[in-house]
Amino acid sequence: MEFVETRNIHTDDPRAAAALMEATASKSVRCKQPAYHFMITFDPKDAEAGKVTPELKRQIAQQVIERMGLEEHQLLVYSHRDTDHPHLHFLVNRVHPEKHVAYDRHQDGKRLTGIVKELAQEHGLNILRNREYERQLGRDVVEDYGPAVSDTEYWQAKREEREAQLPFGKDAVGDLRRRLKDDFYRAQTWADLNYRLAQKGITLERKGQGLILTDGERYAKLSEMGKGLRFQTLEKRFGQRFDDFMADRAAEVARDARERGLDTTDLDPASRRTVEAMMEGDVDHSPEGTAVRRADEADMDYRYWQQVEAAYRSRQGAVRYAHQRERALENQEKRDRGWLARRERSFMEGLGKVYKDADKARSLWEALEGKLGVKEAEDAIKVNPFLLGSVKGIRTGNIRTPEREQARRTFKYLMERRQKFRDARLRLDHTRSEIELARRKTKAVQREYELIQQVAGTPKKLKERLLERIRARARALERLSERAFARARVADHRKQQLEKAWRQHQERKRELARKKELSRELGFEL
Repeated sequence: MEFVETRNIHTDDPRAAAALMEATASKSVRCKQPAYHFMITFDPKDAEAGKVTPELKRQIAQQVIERMGLEEHQLLVYSHRDTDHPHLHFLVNRVHPEKHVAYDRHQDGKRLTGIVKELAQEHGLNILRNREYERQLGRDVVEDYGPAVSDTEYWQAKREEREAQLPFGKDAVGDLRRRLKDDFYRAQTWADLNYRLAQKGITLERKGQGLILTDGERYAKLSEMGKGLRFQTLEKRFGQRFDDFMADRAAEVARDARERGLDTTDLDPASRRTVEAMMEGDVDHSPEGTAVRRADEADMDYRYWQQVEAAYRSRQGAVRYAHQRERALENQEKRDRGWLARRERSFMEGLGKVYKDADKARSLWEALEGKLGVKEAEDAIKVNPFLLGSVKGIRTGNIRTPEREQARRTFKYLMERRQKFRDARLRLDHTRSEIELARRKTKAVQREYELIQQVAGTPKKLKERLLERIRARARALERLSERAFARARVADHRKQQLEKAWRQHQERKRELARKKELSRELGFEL
């Protein structure tokens, strides 16, 4: 700790400050999360150059507070030097001490990011980073300024109650492309491709209108894997839609097919003993080998259910979008009907001003279009208007009655009115055909959704299954150790993934222990 500063608290005692802030927060019944924490991190290069002084930190902290509109709120600012990145913590009580209204955090991450960029330019520093916002977006694993979780992905993941996915960096995408190239071109079916990728710790998941490849934490788009590897291209090549494959896959996973082992029932007794002995001998039965193998199985089991859940979400989204599309087209049809009625009235009014019998003129015009075609019928009528019947009024030489004069003026725009009426009718016909297609699409995606729902269950049941797999994975990771990884007989990439998951699990345990210890010291639950 380099320094601690308080605002609007009037005490430096941690227990007294906590009690005062908690008492203030209790004034608001509606605010369920009054504690607001964010961080700002400085570039180590600026620190090495002597630019990041305590005075500068205090100045920047005050400017951040003012520009965020937090001057009147109770808060603590503390500076840390326990990492290579000098950083400031801000702990704010969102509930105003006098108004008892909570500070609105809408778009606060974006706003703070913009503020720290402005301050970096004003003070001649490298880009300051809003680290808490980045951590919320899943960016805490990235120490450079490489790929990060997009805001869209973060909020979509939050709505879907899942972890936000971080994209692979450019170099990592290139390495992944090289590792998986042969698997994509040699695979004959979706199941074959899924198996090949799973051997390398990669799974396919539905995302939006396409597919992604993920190792559980990061993802890459299918289109990034090279030319010719497109979603529709693979579906055509494998002769099966990916959604159909995932429905079948969900059924397999639901039956725990992976745990059934090798099927040797069709072999003769001698061959069966040989194969089973060979498979048995390939298994590491040491405590370390068993622990790693079970962790590997638990991790992949969880990943398989993630695939199912992604497919489930995709079908849910497809059904929702199909219904929205159908409703939008139905609304469009109402508008098109209204537009057609207006165009028809305009056309008939024009005919009524030109011809004595407007209905007869319209019938004759339509008959001419059917016989000659639209353009030829218009040309014929322009040359001889009397093809459609008697024209209103009388003409004697160059003298016309008022009715004939009005008919002459209106006739000039009759072709245009007819064209607009025809376009409106075509537009309505097109919308109606789109509605029919949309209804068929809705029925199709609804059937797909019901199919995967039959094997995956309700959203609540699916979530329970995922939680079961998460707990099983955590229990399996708990049994691992450095020695187990040293002796593990698994592929290098899987060992690296499992070791990383194990270290993250250990860090989460330590963080939970620290929070519990802190809560005991302060005398209340955090």
